Amino acid sequence: MARESNDNESYIGLYNYLPTEPVDMAVVLTLILMAFYYIWRVAYITPWYDELYTYNYFISRGPIYAAIHWPLPNNHVGYSVLSSILDLFGNPYVGLRGISFVCAVLNPFIVYRICRRFVSNWISYGAMLLYFTCLLVNDLSVQGRGYTLATTCFLFCIREIIVICKSENIVKMDFVKFAITLILGLYTIPSSIYWVIPTCFATGLFLIINGIRSNDAKGKKWNNRYYKKLRSFITAGLIAAAIVFVLYAVIWLAIGSNLLVKDEASIYYGMSHVKLILGHPFKAAIRGIEYMLSQPYIQSVPRNGYIGQLNFWLQTLASYMYPVNPGVTALIVFFGLIILGVECIRHFENSRTIFSLLIIMNANGFLILLILQAKLPYYRVFSYLGFITAACSAVVVEHLYLRINEIFKDKLKSLVIYEILPIIPVILMAVFSVMMFLNTAYFAQLGDRETSCYNALYVMNPSENKKLCVLDCDQEYLLKFGWDIECTNTDPLDCDYVLVDRNMMKEGYDGPDNWKFYQTYETLPWDYINSEFYIFYENEDFVLYKR
Repeated sequence: MARESNDNESYIGLYNYLPTEPVDMAVVLTLILMAFYYIWRVAYITPWYDELYTYNYFISRGPIYAAIHWPLPNNHVGYSVLSSILDLFGNPYVGLRGISFVCAVLNPFIVYRICRRFVSNWISYGAMLLYFTCLLVNDLSVQGRGYTLATTCFLFCIREIIVICKSENIVKMDFVKFAITLILGLYTIPSSIYWVIPTCFATGLFLIINGIRSNDAKGKKWNNRYYKKLRSFITAGLIAAAIVFVLYAVIWLAIGSNLLVKDEASIYYGMSHVKLILGHPFKAAIRGIEYMLSQPYIQSVPRNGYIGQLNFWLQTLASYMYPVNPGVTALIVFFGLIILGVECIRHFENSRTIFSLLIIMNANGFLILLILQAKLPYYRVFSYLGFITAACSAVVVEHLYLRINEIFKDKLKSLVIYEILPIIPVILMAVFSVMMFLNTAYFAQLGDRETSCYNALYVMNPSENKKLCVLDCDQEYLLKFGWDIECTNTDPLDCDYVLVDRNMMKEGYDGPDNWKFYQTYETLPWDYINSEFYIFYENEDFVLYKR
């Protein structure tokens, strides 16, 4: 009997964790389907050049190496460090894309949890679907790069700020979590500054205004809970900034010392790295900073005509959100911002105000920063705007539903469908999401050339026993990623296989892939290849020769 009682208690305890509400069941089932879709993307979508470069030069070389090397603005350091730890388990797919996979599955759930605090549960579920089907989010979802991880940091940052601002008490751990999101976000991608600054500004504005509104003439002016939170918020932000500075200082020291000890014109030439760093840390750090600044990740654009270029850039960014007319996406976001803005002005005491400010500031803050800098970054830097778009869409749908229900309430009550009326908006959102997801772009390869190269290598079946050569960097990186073979031989003489890009067969080729080539038409020994090899396999991009 005692054992039966314990079994029942265990069953009841497990039952308490299972979803019981229809919307919760829908969320769990959808997340499971999303997870399977992302597993498919991890296994089927061939890594493209940036992923392969990241894996070959950072992830595969261990966490310490990844943390101190920055040869080009291609190392998302925070992501590479975490991924290199996973790579120690021996599976390259897990090592390259494991962190992104976890974040990709987690992000839609965080979107749902954030939105359900301010809109209905079903519409929050719709927002989760819209976020999932955002094309830019989908493309970057499981890439072995830091974009999805940075978006996770952004979403957790939004969540922690909402918790901090709405809580009656000041909980130190909430500020610690907030600081961690800033540290990891900026350590992963420095361009996270485009959401860090607007998010912190919105939070500070909310706390200052509420602090002013809560001032008690009889008490101490700076002692209400909003000002206390503001002080803790500023402290957490400064600590986060200091830690980020230290993390990047390690990189600057490593870069600077490496450059100085290898520069024959330097007085430090031939000195050991450790001795240089300990004896002349500022010299090494300054040299590292100079190198990093000389390799800008985001290119500046001339001021003359910048606004016109920015307008075109924004249209393209909107088209990357959903494969529909970009004007439709921009219009929905605009209406969402108007609704939230009016709420802030008319009802600042409303519990949704912090949510509104965060959305408004992030939707406009990055634009202000871009104009001040006169820059047009890569679109993938702004994948976090998928949440802003989904949230604005949820706000617009909820507003329309409430207005229609308010105007036609008496007439709608007489209809049979009145009981299911609340879920009609989310049905429409779900239908839109399915229509978007059926677009072939959601199943396309990221890099056609890399896919063709990987297929050719698969037919080759590389091994350490075979004498191989690599004629371009994609071949070199894919051999390392797929077969853990480090091949630096670029000479086809005496090799068992030679994989030739079709563009290498064109005399004087100077096309977009030329920078990847180790050999060209002019340098390849064609007489030897044609006499010693035969064509074993070919596709639209490559020809595989076998001896």
